[in-house]
Amino acid sequence: MRHARTPRFSCQAVCFLCLSLILHSPLALEAGAAGAQKVRLAIPTVAVMYAPITLGLQQAIFSNEALDLEIVTMRTDLAIAALGSGEIDYLAHGGAALRAAAQGFPLKLVFALDHKSPFWLVARPSIASLEMLKGKKIGVSFPGDTPQLVLKRFLRRQGLDPDREVFYVAGQFSPTALQSLMNGVLDGAVLAPPFNVLAEDKGLRILAFLGAAVPDATTSNGIVTSDRKIKSQPEQVRRMVRASLKSLLAFKQKREAAVELLSAQFDIPRKTAGRVYSDALEILTPDAEISREKVRNILDMMQDTGQKTPAALEPEAVLDFSFLREARRELKRSRH
Repeated sequence: MRHARTPRFSCQAVCFLCLSLILHSPLALEAGAAGAQKVRLAIPTVAVMYAPITLGLQQAIFSNEALDLEIVTMRTDLAIAALGSGEIDYLAHGGAALRAAAQGFPLKLVFALDHKSPFWLVARPSIASLEMLKGKKIGVSFPGDTPQLVLKRFLRRQGLDPDREVFYVAGQFSPTALQSLMNGVLDGAVLAPPFNVLAEDKGLRILAFLGAAVPDATTSNGIVTSDRKIKSQPEQVRRMVRASLKSLLAFKQKREAAVELLSAQFDIPRKTAGRVYSDALEILTPDAEISREKVRNILDMMQDTGQKTPAALEPEAVLDFSFLREARRELKRSRH
């Protein structure tokens, strides 16, 4: 009677098998997840322009880059200080951060989310024209912030004196401003999506899309970090930018997932979220980069706050798109 021969394995094969079992065990996977690098990103408010990052977080794009991303809401001036102290790693309010960089803060914009101002000027139904805003109250986030700067530039070009012919009510971020318009506390307000769409649904009047009306008043929300971070942890910055790029592309390519996210995030019907998604596509950059001219426009807006841009400062001094361009090349190679 013949016996089946027991297969023999080489020592190397046995070692490989054991190593494979260890690496794919639940304990190893948990350890790998726990080994993700903790990073904190500050945003000034929950808004549509940051939705691609949120989608990337939901779809594990950041964790696939070994990043444990935490998004925190923080006022921009506080976020800039926190970035300097190391309390946060990145902030997403590009325009304000670039103006801070022009004043000597060692910051760089490494990834641009939008290339048009994501603001709509909305008024009560009785305000049928811009002329009727004279002497009226307009809600803004706070004095000197980007929405007010964009609005002032728009009003000035429409023939209104933005410093004398209208009154500003601070502390009116989009959700609060919408309620204030509905209650008659405000006559007009600067709203970001989805609140411009919700305002229109409630019968309020859209006077202008400021992103189109004032194309040189760019906001450039995006990923900003410190020079220290770029020098000391370039690999983390590389992964952060790569994950952000993948998230932006996913938001544009996966409409259903993006609409579902917007619907859940802002507690709005899917049909409304679909309209908000269309507005988002109008605002977002095509390739996560903005031109030198747009950065120059952002810096020039400092004059609207009474600040002066250093004469010798070039836009390149506040930009570092090297990580972004590398990520785009990697993605292009991976498709071929």
